Amino acid sequence: MLQPKLDIREITKNYGNSAALLPTSLEVATGEFLTLLGPSGSGKTTLLMMIAGLTPASGGRILLDGHDITLQPAHRRDIGVVFQNYALFPHMNVFENVAFPLRLRRKSDAEIRAAVNRALGLVRLDHLSQRLPRELSGGQQQRVAFARAIVFNPQLILMDEPLGALDKKLRDELKLEIRKLHGELKKTIIYVTHDQEEAMLLSDRVVLMNQARIEQIAPPVELYERPATPFAAAFIGESNLLDCVVTPEGKLRLDDVTLDTSNTGLLPASGEVTVLLRPERIRPSADGALRGTVTDLIDLGAMRRLTVELEGGRSLTVTTLGGGMQLGLGARVCLAVSPEDVVPLAPVAAGRGK
Repeated sequence: MLQPKLDIREITKNYGNSAALLPTSLEVATGEFLTLLGPSGSGKTTLLMMIAGLTPASGGRILLDGHDITLQPAHRRDIGVVFQNYALFPHMNVFENVAFPLRLRRKSDAEIRAAVNRALGLVRLDHLSQRLPRELSGGQQQRVAFARAIVFNPQLILMDEPLGALDKKLRDELKLEIRKLHGELKKTIIYVTHDQEEAMLLSDRVVLMNQARIEQIAPPVELYERPATPFAAAFIGESNLLDCVVTPEGKLRLDDVTLDTSNTGLLPASGEVTVLLRPERIRPSADGALRGTVTDLIDLGAMRRLTVELEGGRSLTVTTLGGGMQLGLGARVCLAVSPEDVVPLAPVAAGRGK
């Protein structure tokens, strides 16, 4: 097995009696784009700052290319960091902001000029090298921050919610630029966000975090299609989470309805289980086993979001495409879902992550 670029072993962070990160282990492959995703307070930024050397670990080890860097100061870790607030020097022009890491490393003027021009070319800002940060847009400032993080050819690039301060249009543009930049540089990138769309678009793998621990690690599509826990199912995309009963015959019962599932390997032998049904995978069908009444609808043009109250009293969210004949409020409807889209979820184990 190849040595991972980054090997995190049981790393922890405590503030007094409060755990900001429970013992966490993680391997990141060379050239991988790994995203730490989760709500505020889940531990993702704490983990990133410990990797960067900007927050000391309370326990555990961090290895970069097999070398223990746990106690190394940040400036000796050969890691580039991009922050949400850009952190540019306001009195320096674009060229000097990008050149700063190289001047700290005492590179020659010729080396600096070549490296800065190359980095600015990658982010398409070479024509603005003499401008001050205040003369740039937010998106341009963030590109300067990207260039500064890559100019010294670091072993690892860390990005802490780099698009969080930008408007939606700029975020959408820069997401594509980050993806393209990763493809060109082939660098290992660890990216922190609470935006699941960013995680789905950019990542090779996603580390979903919750309550100071890792909830699940998976490629984006797998995380969406086969979430491991109710939290993962609820956090990624829209979801219907239904408590069902597994009969002695191994069938799923939702009130008086039997649900067929092809994911039988995820079912317990008996008892209760939470089942995920994605709203866009539920469809109106004359022979659907789920019957109910439309109690609410939101028309978004390209799509419609329906709330259907089932005969057993539960509610389902159903997403359909816009156009054509549409169900209205009060309409009776039968709903069907394919067996592969009925996904049983594992319960959260007690004490997990400790």
